[in-house]
Amino acid sequence: MSAIARKINIGIAAGAMAAAATLTPVNVAHAQPLPAPTSALGGMAGGLDDEGCVTITGAPCASAFVSAAADGPSAAATPGSIVRSIFQNDLWWIGRANPTPPPRADVLVFTPLSLIPGFLKPAYSWFTQNLNFEACFLGASVTVGPYGTTTVAVGRGCA
Repeated sequence: MSAIARKINIGIAAGAMAAAATLTPVNVAHAQPLPAPTSALGGMAGGLDDEGCVTITGAPCASAFVSAAADGPSAAATPGSIVRSIFQNDLWWIGRANPTPPPRADVLVFTPLSLIPGFLKPAYSWFTQNLNFEACFLGASVTVGPYGTTTVAVGRGCA
């Protein structure tokens, strides 16, 4: 491998490391490793309780979450936190609208309820009153709220 190719590879690797360090959310950057499983390597990591719940330590899920709460918030995940961290983090947000979004500037707000004829408004309102969805990527978000109100906004991050 020539010296120029090696320098290019090192430069790309350094850029990738800098980008990863910059874009990594704080909760991932301060993650702590899980305790090692007590079972043998290659065996089942933990046990199965009556509800079919698997834990790493072998304790039933309910007691694992109680003991983790005593150890601190980073000791173990609460139910649903894995899904939240994958689909709802600082870089992107997909799912139920963020209850505490960062400051955003609205680019477009569309309210379709004003376009619906008066005799159809009760039926339209009944079907669309519980809409609550948001798709955000790198601060650009589209939110569909109650009654079909659609908001396109930009801000700094998604969570």
